[in-house]
Amino acid sequence: MKLTLESCRRLTGPSLYFQNPGTVLDVFVSGVRLEDVVACWQEEVNKLREAVSWKLSPLHVRKTHPQGASLAFNASMDLVYSATELNEAAWNNSVARLYGEVPEDFDGIVSKLKAQIEQESNPVLLKLNEAANKKGIQLLSDDETLTLGLGVGSQSWSLRELPSPDEVDWNALHNIPVTLITGTNGKSTSGRMLAAIVSADGKTPGLTSTDCIQVGTDILDTGDYSGPGGALAVLSDKRVEFGVLESARGSMLRRGLGVTQAQAGIITNVAEEHLGEYGVLSLADLVDVKFTILRPLEVSGGTLVLNADDAGLVEYAKNVNHPLCWFSLEKDSHILYEHRKQGGPICYVEQGKIYFLHHDSVKFILNVNEIPITLNGAARYNVANSLGVIALAKNLGFSNEVIAGALKSFQGDLKDNPGRGNYLTLPLPKPNRSQNSTEEQSFQVLIDFAHNAHGLSAICETLIRLPAKRRLVVAGHVGSHSDEEIREMTRVVAKIKPEYFYSPEMLDYLRGRKAGEISKLVFDELRQLGYAEEKLSTANTCLEAVKSAVEHVQAGDLLMLVGLDERKETLAYLEELKLQI
Repeated sequence: MKLTLESCRRLTGPSLYFQNPGTVLDVFVSGVRLEDVVACWQEEVNKLREAVSWKLSPLHVRKTHPQGASLAFNASMDLVYSATELNEAAWNNSVARLYGEVPEDFDGIVSKLKAQIEQESNPVLLKLNEAANKKGIQLLSDDETLTLGLGVGSQSWSLRELPSPDEVDWNALHNIPVTLITGTNGKSTSGRMLAAIVSADGKTPGLTSTDCIQVGTDILDTGDYSGPGGALAVLSDKRVEFGVLESARGSMLRRGLGVTQAQAGIITNVAEEHLGEYGVLSLADLVDVKFTILRPLEVSGGTLVLNADDAGLVEYAKNVNHPLCWFSLEKDSHILYEHRKQGGPICYVEQGKIYFLHHDSVKFILNVNEIPITLNGAARYNVANSLGVIALAKNLGFSNEVIAGALKSFQGDLKDNPGRGNYLTLPLPKPNRSQNSTEEQSFQVLIDFAHNAHGLSAICETLIRLPAKRRLVVAGHVGSHSDEEIREMTRVVAKIKPEYFYSPEMLDYLRGRKAGEISKLVFDELRQLGYAEEKLSTANTCLEAVKSAVEHVQAGDLLMLVGLDERKETLAYLEELKLQI
């Protein structure tokens, strides 16, 4: 018999399990019935909750696979650390019982928990939360700060110096519109496009993403801010008039969402990625996680925008009783047809034109080829992203003129959308130039930080539609991907038949693998596909691989750069190439 604690987490916002704060613990068992383990665990949780005088709120048990489960329960927002300690202590007691061992002294555990609860308890915070709920004002907090209201209507305090509800000027506080953006691919691009629409309407957006947090054109910090921390940072900024929050899978599972209400949300698509983490083992599990953004929408009645071309979303939505808006690349989509019959809003493409329809009122928005990031329609994944953003913007009340103007101006370059489908024309390095040729001495580069087979497939489908004399590839991989995932991504890229294939080392992303192990996998797969040894190269860094590839480009070639680290250095190098004469 083996009983293993996989992870134990505090949930500070709406989550896969419930709307309010709480805790969740994931376990793996073998050699014993899972049902017996869970029953023992539940009993221990309730014994401890009773001992510390907590209300016995429902226990949420999620069977993650035949040998694994998660157990979650709500807790007061000021006591999530204590709740997490209690859940873990209950699990340890269960393990001792099931192994036939003597558990830790129960009274001692209770004494420790009560001491932590007393230290963590913040009754003023709870009173402020109650008052804010009554007034419809959002409250955001972390370990140090509390914010009432959002953006331009917000005020913040230290958790150690909170005012009483009577001391708060509630008339000076209000919420601002908030949009949640999730999905496997297209999140960052969609967020940037919506932020551009907000700016075009004369408002200041606060944008969070896996790349940075940004207010207007001001980047406050770089890094992954797709969770509650990023939401608090931008929504506490008094310049912000509209929140655009990217909500990634990992952050939703680790901490939950950063807001309790939102006016609109979108799930761009769902594909297999990071399976095996936090009890998420299948595509259906991932779809469940993405629909977490429905919880804040249910509070405010905000519309959820969904991709009708994604089978997983279509299947899940059959049981969703909430305002939806569907978009599709296929005008004759059965989902669009049925939703339109029921009077629901839809967004679609017909003969290169994008339309939004609601209550039989059809509005032409703009032509696909007027949106630069679609590359005249060749980048179908960005046509889909554009449809989703247009659907969001229309449901948020933006005018057709503002939407069209913003999307026409949104460039697929390193400034507007760095690392996401950037298509550049660069001069050939001087040593590569032909002195006698009348051919234009340039080559094309397509840059995307695609990190899964779904995203790579979309990029490669685009590349095949673009003219090129030859194609060269530099593709990096993170070590947390399984061997089969790396092989599958290699097969996807091989479909564009690259002349040269570079597999750089990404030493900061080995995730437990040995140096050279990933390249060995990639090259083994390529050899099986018939690639000659002289066409395959590795490099110590991504930047070194890019420079090596550039040394081999010829006029009219197309260089594909995907999944790389050293992003800032790589983009700076490409900018230098643009300045060559």
